[in-house]
Amino acid sequence: MYKGYGVHHVALGVKNLEAMKSFYRDILEFKNVFVDFPEAEYPALHEVVRTPHPVYAAILFNQAAGGIIVELVQMVNPVPRPIRNEFRLSDIGVVKITVAVLEVERLYEELKGSVNFCSKPKSARIPGWGECHFVYCRDPEGNLVEFISGAKVPVQDRFGGVRWVGLSVTDFERSVVFFQKYLGFDTLFINRHESFSGLVDEVSGKKHTKVRSCVLASSQAEGMVELFEVLEPRGRSIPFAARWGDFGYLQVCLNGKQGGDIFEIAAFFEREGMEFLSGPQLMHDEREGAFFYMKDPDGIPVEFLVFLK
Repeated sequence: MYKGYGVHHVALGVKNLEAMKSFYRDILEFKNVFVDFPEAEYPALHEVVRTPHPVYAAILFNQAAGGIIVELVQMVNPVPRPIRNEFRLSDIGVVKITVAVLEVERLYEELKGSVNFCSKPKSARIPGWGECHFVYCRDPEGNLVEFISGAKVPVQDRFGGVRWVGLSVTDFERSVVFFQKYLGFDTLFINRHESFSGLVDEVSGKKHTKVRSCVLASSQAEGMVELFEVLEPRGRSIPFAARWGDFGYLQVCLNGKQGGDIFEIAAFFEREGMEFLSGPQLMHDEREGAFFYMKDPDGIPVEFLVFLK
């Protein structure tokens, strides 16, 4: 059985790499660069983007506190397309990142002149977890970013890193079982609840939003996932023609054990009947490794990444 090691990164397809890089680096302080890919052809992704000559530029970076890495990808070939006029919390797929901050209210006051916040800060009491203060904003291309603060997410400086990635799903219980059974998320960080119902109308597209969610963690590593089902309004499905590299959140990437066998991991999922977007691909750069892509029950792309040394 595959044993997961948490979330490594989340990827976004962007229209303007330099403008988006400036927002995340200069305003949200994503200054730790993991890797910076120059514009070039990257054959290892030809299966994923469905073209033999994929060309793109990208940067992977995170905040000083660590946390999940954000990858910004600007495709050149194939030419990316806008899939949505506006991204909503209820849309099926990867829809947000959640950044821990020292104090949501203070951050809101500091950044409201330079960040497109969706509302003023709000609070919710989550059973068994406590008070959660949160606010949403949109980055320059409309992607949702959530900021949270509370006793259960202690932060020493201004930012505490991306703690989890939010996935909107069509069947909450099915997705929880899938991520626990197959992807190694064996710990409930936040138990099932509906405490955000009625508080996320500005980002769901309708008043009186009803939503249930939980946050799953891996006991082996950091990098969590929030799974949630928006019961009202129901989410829009992933567009049929959506392609990796189009604008918006693209995928969630999970860590494999360093030095692990990517072919063995892929073989396990194949025996379990999973649908693949690509078979194992080897990387031959300074961070030698391997990866493959598959789909979760809703068709959301999930990447598995193993570093060989």
